[in-house]
Amino acid sequence: MTVLLVRDVMTIGVPVCREGEPCGTVAARLSADALVVLDGYGVACGWLTRAALLAEASRDPVRPVGELMDEDIPTVPPDIPAAAAVELMRDRGVEYLFLMHDWPGEARPSAMISRAGVARRLAAGDD
Repeated sequence: MTVLLVRDVMTIGVPVCREGEPCGTVAARLSADALVVLDGYGVACGWLTRAALLAEASRDPVRPVGELMDEDIPTVPPDIPAAAAVELMRDRGVEYLFLMHDWPGEARPSAMISRAGVARRLAAGDD
């Protein structure tokens, strides 16, 4: 029996924006469910869900994304079982986890997984 790993269900490529960009501008172009926020050097400094971004954009479209983001980016390694990643999401109260490049010690987003995506694969018998 093959165990489904995070790398088997991850989506390569992560939507990003700069921390100083207005919420309304980012919301207008974002089609994904979550994104990583980058600082002025291109290093990951936070993250947001599309729902939070859209809600804030309707209230204050010029508010910088950096004022709204969560600085604690939920991350996961690629080589753990996908079912364990779902448990991590439950424990943290999030729907998304990000995989990061740390070269050279500067976190940059590379891929992401969602709880719904993993659940679909597990339900399909990909376990």
